[in-house]
Amino acid sequence: MDKLKARKTVRRLGIATLILTAVFIISMVAVSFVSAGSLVIYLPEGDRAEDFVPESDLVNVRTDPKNERRMIVEAKDKSKGRVFIDNMGEGDHALGTTPIKILPNGVVVDEQNGNFSGYRVIVALITVYVLLVTAALTASFVIRCKKLLFSYTTIYYAGAALFMLGFTIDLLVSVFGIFLDPAVYHMGYIYNIITNSGVAFMLLSLPFMLVFSVMLVFCNLTLVKREGLNFVNILGFILSGLIIISYLVQIFYVGRPLMGSEREVRTAMAVDSILTTGFVYFESMLLASMLCGIISVKRRTALDKTHVIILGCAISDDGTPLPLLRGRVDRAISFARAQAEAGGREVKFVPSGGQGSDEVISEAESMKNYLISQGISEDRIIIENKSVNTQQNMRFSLEKIKADCDQPNIVFSTSNYHVLRSGIISENEGLDADGIGASTSLYFWPNAFVREFVGLLASKWKRHAFWAVFFIITIAAIIMIKPM
Repeated sequence: MDKLKARKTVRRLGIATLILTAVFIISMVAVSFVSAGSLVIYLPEGDRAEDFVPESDLVNVRTDPKNERRMIVEAKDKSKGRVFIDNMGEGDHALGTTPIKILPNGVVVDEQNGNFSGYRVIVALITVYVLLVTAALTASFVIRCKKLLFSYTTIYYAGAALFMLGFTIDLLVSVFGIFLDPAVYHMGYIYNIITNSGVAFMLLSLPFMLVFSVMLVFCNLTLVKREGLNFVNILGFILSGLIIISYLVQIFYVGRPLMGSEREVRTAMAVDSILTTGFVYFESMLLASMLCGIISVKRRTALDKTHVIILGCAISDDGTPLPLLRGRVDRAISFARAQAEAGGREVKFVPSGGQGSDEVISEAESMKNYLISQGISEDRIIIENKSVNTQQNMRFSLEKIKADCDQPNIVFSTSNYHVLRSGIISENEGLDADGIGASTSLYFWPNAFVREFVGLLASKWKRHAFWAVFFIITIAAIIMIKPM
């Protein structure tokens, strides 16, 4: 599947999801109209429908002939109003009342639990819709991973798919309860699943996030000990602290009992949702970036390349590559040798990197000297020694390669934590390239990945801010209008 075909397939899945959404909304409205005027209430053990009496003639109450614990409430003329239905029997819930509201369209609502006319059918529709949307998102992500991995959009698909998978698991558990015991489980569970979807996602991801946070702390302690204390080397401490603080806020503040009037409780819940949704959005982006980063390093690269770009980084005082840069060059060499052993063409090397103010020679020259020392002939090396960042690495290297070859097939070599962001930059620069990653020390890569993640967020901060605010407002609005 080439990139064009992959984009078309993902686009078709997107269109299918939009059509599915339209069908879902139309079906919800149709079910509401068809079911309007009556509501089946499932009574707990010991109660009988025949013992319930409405306080006004706004509704009729009758017993389902097949089950005395199923009470059918029917609106007489479907006019808007409210009525209480009293339990006049001798069961455990005797003298209790059930508040019923009739909406303008004739839909009957049980205000105790949020059940309404046709709610079981609608629960089934919601379940099918969520399952299909989750499947579409997951399929789109898998397709993009194969041919369109180096894209911010792929990270968004990964984050959405991860979140929807967690939401689907939570939904299925509650839906199973609603259909298993409708007297105990009700529509209120569905409302809570939607508004508390962020909380559920945090709980599901807690074991991983806890392990990740602890690992960051220990790795950063080693990093600071070996390389000194500076802002870049404490990014892992900062992220780990933010993760732990967010979970503590969730446990001790958001999870607190809420008291007061309905308006005060709704407002407090909306404020809590802002904290939860904001954190969950960035947590899903972190998890998605990690997943895409791992895939970008682990996926197999075809042995059909013409050129391998080696992305530069700092060199030593004597002009030789430091271990990090040497790892990138060694990875490029091992790839070239693997391609040759598989019967592929001979690869040309493009070491890319300019000369810093504190460097005796350019990074490209340093890599060239190392390549020659490893037995690579000079006629297979094309140096690019003007670039000062990854964007220029890709842009200037592509110019050199195009001057050397009419139909290049390119791979770039960098450190494992840097493959994903480098690939995204290469796509933006019009360079259709695969990426390979060199291993780095265990203590180094977690903090390096955090640095890459911060770079990903910063480069598209407006888009992230838009979607974070969108989800925050959506969840807060649902909380303000949902039945209590």
